[in-house]
Amino acid sequence: MMDAKLRLDIYRKMVLSRRLEERIAELIKSGQAGGFMHPGVGQEALQVAAIAALRPDDYMMYAHRGVAYWVARGIPLERILCDLAGKEGGTNKGRGGVMHVVDPSRGVLGESGTLGGCFPIATGAGLSIKLNKQNKVVLCFFGDGTSNRGTFHESANLCAVRRLPVIFLCENNGWAVSVPTTTSTANPDIADRAQGYKMPGKTVDGNDVAQVYEAVAEAVARARRGEGPSLIDAKTYRLWGHWIGDPDDYRSREEVEKEWRRDPLVAYEHKLMAEKILNEAEVEKINADAKTQIDRAVAIMQTAQSLTPESALEDVFAN
Repeated sequence: MMDAKLRLDIYRKMVLSRRLEERIAELIKSGQAGGFMHPGVGQEALQVAAIAALRPDDYMMYAHRGVAYWVARGIPLERILCDLAGKEGGTNKGRGGVMHVVDPSRGVLGESGTLGGCFPIATGAGLSIKLNKQNKVVLCFFGDGTSNRGTFHESANLCAVRRLPVIFLCENNGWAVSVPTTTSTANPDIADRAQGYKMPGKTVDGNDVAQVYEAVAEAVARARRGEGPSLIDAKTYRLWGHWIGDPDDYRSREEVEKEWRRDPLVAYEHKLMAEKILNEAEVEKINADAKTQIDRAVAIMQTAQSLTPESALEDVFAN
C-alpha cells in the first residue's frame, strides 16, 4: 500500500517529468538543443508509479518514450539535458542522446539500440542476479509494438524456464508510431501472452497510479521470492506525437482531445486534493520548484562543453 508520503513523491516526480518534457520541446523547436526526443507526455503515471515499487539496487530497462524513468530514478536533470544536446556532462557523455541515458549506480541499464533488444538484456541481468544469488529484480519497460518482436517471446520463455526475477511491463498506448495496435497485433491484450509461458499476466489502467504500483509491487515480491517473471499490460495513451515535431496526422483530433480529458497528471492531482494530501498552495510550490530545477539544469547544459570531432572514438575501444 502507498502511504501519503509516497503518493506525494510520485506526484512531484510526475510534475517534474511533465515540465521537463515541455521545456525540452521548447529547446528543440528553438534550436537550442539539436537532439531527438520521443515524448512521454501522458505516460508519466505508469512510469513513475512502477519505478516507485523498486528498491534503489534493482535494475531497469526503460522504453524509448519520455524522461519520467530517469527523473523517477533520480538522475540529475542537467545530465539528461547534456545527453540530449550532445554535450559533455551527460550520462553517456553526450554521445548517445536521450535514447541511451545510462546510470548503473542507479540501476539504469540503458536502452538497446534496437526495439526489442531490451528483452534479452533484461533476461541476462535477471540471470546474473540468480547466478550471484542476489535478491534484486529487473523491471523491463516496452511498448505494444515492440511486444511483437521475436526477442520478447524468446526472453519470456527463458525467464519462465529459469524462473528469473524479471518483470515485463508493457506501456500499451495503442500506437506503434502511426500504426494502431488493433492493426499490428491480433490480440491487443498483451497480458494474455503470459499464459503461454506459465507466468502471471495482469492488465491494469496505466493512467491509475495505484493500480500500476500495486501490480508491479506484487510482481516484484513474487520475483524476490524466487517464483519467476510476470507480465503486466498497462493501458495508457501518449498525448503528444511520436516525436517532437510529429504532425500527428494519423490520429483524429477527437480521439486525442478525448484522451486529454483523461490526462493522468491532472487526474492524480485532483485525487490527491480530494483526499486532502495536496492543496492548491502545494501544487503551486511543486510547480515552482520544478521550474527552478529545470532552469538550473538548462543553464548548466547551455554552458557545457560541446563534443569535438577528436573525441568521437573515446570509449569505443579498450585501452
